[in-house]
Amino acid sequence: MNKNLYLKELKRNRKNLMIWSAIVIGFTLMVTAIFPYMAEMGDNITVLMDSIPAELGKALGVDADTWSSILGFYSTYYSIYIILLVSIYTASTGATIISKEEKEGTSEFLLTKPVSRQTIVFSKLMSLFTLSLIIFAIQTITALISINAFATSSVNWGVFTQMHLSGLIIILFFTAAGVLISMFVTPKKNFMGIVVGMTFGTYFLNAIGKSAEAVEWISYISPFRYLEITKDPTVSFNYVGALILLVIAGGMLYLVNRVYMKKDIAG
Repeated sequence: MNKNLYLKELKRNRKNLMIWSAIVIGFTLMVTAIFPYMAEMGDNITVLMDSIPAELGKALGVDADTWSSILGFYSTYYSIYIILLVSIYTASTGATIISKEEKEGTSEFLLTKPVSRQTIVFSKLMSLFTLSLIIFAIQTITALISINAFATSSVNWGVFTQMHLSGLIIILFFTAAGVLISMFVTPKKNFMGIVVGMTFGTYFLNAIGKSAEAVEWISYISPFRYLEITKDPTVSFNYVGALILLVIAGGMLYLVNRVYMKKDIAG
């Protein structure tokens, strides 16, 4: 790994990291802060949840018991919004971290340095995953503090850890997918449209598959299928699903390296 290139990428991406971290922190605080008010509604929430069609409840992963505790309330928003927000940031950063050299016309300058293409890829990927872990850690610490502050009953921190570990693996999967996309798409100023379509599209494929048995097969092409993010303490961590996603992510990064080694890069 080239230390200078690694640090340069961290510096170049620090502004986006701060912006997205602020968004994730704000959303996490908002979700946990409104739980006490929702809990006070008691039976009204139960009636509201019972009025939701069973298929829709399965798709969204909610039921009357989901909002009975702050962890259940938080898990609903974590599995839908927070993971998607962080994944959009990491995948869009991954899509540009290598391709931007070609887009900005700095590839020729970088490749004439006494550094191999493999070193370039590895250094940039290391900075990418550092950024991904930083924003994940920031969100996790925010959640820990805010859940502890607004909880009205005891919290099962083991379930919280399991939820966040599942979320981290899904985020890393999308991060690798974002880098792979950049290898096959003409360098763009903004990959956001593609990344948002990928993350939300796969989430809704899983939601559709969960809502009806007739189309359950469609959920198997979504990473959300393999790691269930729930507050149910009886549901154990899916080690097989986690391994599948990590192997696929590793395969995507291996393919990125192979493609970049042979790619005709414009200066």
